[in-house]
Amino acid sequence: MKLGFCTMGYLPYADLEESIRRIADIGYEAIDFWAYSPHLDPRHYGAEDRKRIRQLVDRLGLEIAGLSVQGGGLGMHLNFSHSSPKVRKDTVDYYLDCVDLAADVGAPLINLISGHMVYGTALDQAWRWNRECIEQVVERAEKKDVLVAIHTLTPPESEVIVTLDDALRMMKEVGSDKLKVMIDTADQNVTEPNLTDAVRKVGKDLAYVHLNDNHGEGRGDIHLPPGRGDINWRKFVKTLKEIGYDGNMTVQVNVGYPIDIDAWAEESLDYMRKVLEEVG
Repeated sequence: MKLGFCTMGYLPYADLEESIRRIADIGYEAIDFWAYSPHLDPRHYGAEDRKRIRQLVDRLGLEIAGLSVQGGGLGMHLNFSHSSPKVRKDTVDYYLDCVDLAADVGAPLINLISGHMVYGTALDQAWRWNRECIEQVVERAEKKDVLVAIHTLTPPESEVIVTLDDALRMMKEVGSDKLKVMIDTADQNVTEPNLTDAVRKVGKDLAYVHLNDNHGEGRGDIHLPPGRGDINWRKFVKTLKEIGYDGNMTVQVNVGYPIDIDAWAEESLDYMRKVLEEVG
């Protein structure tokens, strides 16, 4: 399992290329790109820019773990759960562009989030809208050989795909080998009764992992460096090994600014290396 870092943490501090260099200098083996402005937004990075980023990553010896894709969880206009057909279409178009971007830069997967419901929308209707949109994204992913990993969110960021049971249900309803589930440890520490049971629940359908810490339900969905919250990291990693997961694990921290993001990245890497060494 390689350890990576998501450029999302560097959004207020560095442009994309500087973020890549700093992540490599700290010692990470992999990188997760924030696929939205001002970082690797597919609508702003054309063919030559994509080639340049891929070359930079290769030169620095980094593996691209995936793309962190926006989709309404932060209240932006991109949203599968929106009542406006235009907003849903715009969101699908953005996701299709992200699938193409992933194929162009060599990312094996993108994440996918369900967005937030507009007042007056019934949950079952929002679910159908999400499924219709996700089916379109997955169709493109099948053609491009890119995995789509469902990323749950905690309310109020989303009210549709919130738990891993929700994610697994959507995966089964869409029914594609290119649609899987990912775990974001901070989110799951809030929405799941037991994190290690959650890992076992997803099992062979686990495609990706975001590493971040918090203090569980009722204390806010913050994304701290691993080791600063109450997650039992040794037990978590041991359970990943038990189910046969050998994919990337990417640190994604984003808790208020200003912070010393380099220090957080270094702290996270040192801590998780120690955990991996102890688990064996």
